[in-house]
Amino acid sequence: MLRWLVMAGLIALLLGGCTAKPLRNVEIDPPTRGLLHYLQQDQMTNVSDRGYKVTVAEEQSVESGREIKIELQVLDPSGLPVERFTEDMTKLMHLIIVSADLSTFSHVHPVHEGQGKFKVKLSFPHGGRFLLISEFMPDDVGLTVYKKWITVGGAEPAIEMLTVSESMQTVVSGVEVTLTAMPDMKEIKAGEMAMLNFTLKDAATGNPIKLEPYLGTSGHCVILDESATQYLHVHAVSDMSAGTSSVMFHTQFPKAGMYKLWAQFQYQGKVLVAPFVIKV
Repeated sequence: MLRWLVMAGLIALLLGGCTAKPLRNVEIDPPTRGLLHYLQQDQMTNVSDRGYKVTVAEEQSVESGREIKIELQVLDPSGLPVERFTEDMTKLMHLIIVSADLSTFSHVHPVHEGQGKFKVKLSFPHGGRFLLISEFMPDDVGLTVYKKWITVGGAEPAIEMLTVSESMQTVVSGVEVTLTAMPDMKEIKAGEMAMLNFTLKDAATGNPIKLEPYLGTSGHCVILDESATQYLHVHAVSDMSAGTSSVMFHTQFPKAGMYKLWAQFQYQGKVLVAPFVIKV
């Protein structure tokens, strides 16, 4: 019964909260607040490269266990360096780095040095294949994503098959993070909207914590399928997050399969990363 009441509440929000009002043509008169506004926003669901390309050059051979400098060159569809970028979530570029088995994850922000060049210092924990996912907004064309695999030298760990998390609760730096979903976790289906809710508490006391803004919002959630081909990056739905210790995201999983989620929040000046594996 509670689930149906919650669903009814969401439907009411979608319709503007009052059935007495006539429905609008939301394409002509788009909403500027509420749940429907967020559902219409581009939530980074497999955004394409739009013909843009990012080349990767390193100042030295890429070996695990030591810091190296990497230069990213952004080229437009004609092969020319991109001159103009627009900030997205307070940064000109977001760079996601994951290992092929999805065991390691990093989210950094390269520095723009002009003429489409970005530089960043990286350190890889082990050898093997790593995926670099660049997110940026060039030439006012909108959000753009480019993926590139690189090989890192050094010892490679034994590859473990991705398995569903035994518990949807984990502790990160003294903070207890619990993941729930609507529909229920076992009922999430590809192509249908899913609401992901993260509740954060002090692991020692059980008291809610007060999160700080992270990159312009309450939280970020990066999602990859087990082959690292399906990529999603969603931002918190501020109007649907109950206070600062409960953060909600919405998304659509493009196909059935296993997915790994990395939820990111900021607390006491530190970024917390809570990983979970689910099956869609």
